[in-house]
Amino acid sequence: MCKSSILSLILLGTFLSGCISKNDRHVKKVTQKSLQTKDLNEIPIMKKVFFAGLIGKRSGLYKYELSTKSYSECWHNDKEEVVEFSYSPDKKSAFLLTAHQSGKRGVFPFISNVKLYSVRIDSGAVKFIENIGTGLQVYSGWETNNSFKVVLNIIDVTVAKILDQKIKTFSALGEKVLDEKKTYNLSKDGYPQFNGNKNNLHSPNNRFSISAVDSAWTHIYLTDHKNNDEQIRVTKLDQKLNYVSWSEDGIYLFFSTIDISPGNETLYDESPATSKLFIFSLMNRNLIKTFEGAGIKNFMLEGDILLFDDGFNDNSRIFIYNFQTDQMIDTIKISGGCGLKNIPSIPDYSA
Repeated sequence: MCKSSILSLILLGTFLSGCISKNDRHVKKVTQKSLQTKDLNEIPIMKKVFFAGLIGKRSGLYKYELSTKSYSECWHNDKEEVVEFSYSPDKKSAFLLTAHQSGKRGVFPFISNVKLYSVRIDSGAVKFIENIGTGLQVYSGWETNNSFKVVLNIIDVTVAKILDQKIKTFSALGEKVLDEKKTYNLSKDGYPQFNGNKNNLHSPNNRFSISAVDSAWTHIYLTDHKNNDEQIRVTKLDQKLNYVSWSEDGIYLFFSTIDISPGNETLYDESPATSKLFIFSLMNRNLIKTFEGAGIKNFMLEGDILLFDDGFNDNSRIFIYNFQTDQMIDTIKISGGCGLKNIPSIPDYSA
């Protein structure tokens, strides 16, 4: 198999593709340019939120105090950059993946000297856990509140069609509980998928579940398990379902979609259309809000507060929104960019 064919497998296995149906005209759509910050008389107190942003010449870790609407540097290293910061589902634990360097060599992506750190939620203290290694790409995700998985894909230097996958699983305390290796033949098995993002498919009370049916369009449905498994159509679009979450009371559904594939004709525009973030009312059974535009739309919930990032590279920022009052509380903008997991960037598809 030639290198270009292997690259095609990598691209197909790595990136998802992306626009909302014109039939969904009842939804209030919000773009990056139309977002405006509004002050609230009372802001629900959340002690702190960690996020990635440029510190010096490399991406580091910041902490944001919601009560004072202020942020400060938490961690950085002149020889490492943040690859991904990740909270556990209950937000009681967090891990930080860093790398010395990442990019492309020829047609292949690479990432070097990946390291894993734990982050203390109360103090922001960062503790080194383990060297993960060097390879093509690294992925991570929480399987449960006490199980965090790191996957490193490594191409075999002697047989280009063979890919080795190092898989390490850690407890929330940073203890390694599993270390395994898998081998894939790219010409037979294809590029291995990592499905760490599509969690929380069931509502807190298990009454509802969300599903996506992919064809020429992506059809997103809710199933009401307490009403004879009634199917509720949520929306139809040509972006893929990316991440799902629910409000604590089970009344609101939040989900994002994404298209950062080479086929997205807007990808390299000044304001690319690459992602959407939706809020769906289970009580009224309709979409009540849509944020759309550039970036990945990584998001997290804390009580009535929705935090999400938007935009790429220098234009990336984080919005803090109260979905109960429909008011934007604050916008975090760092010189050089910022995001909830990392500084979002447009994939490099050049040969």
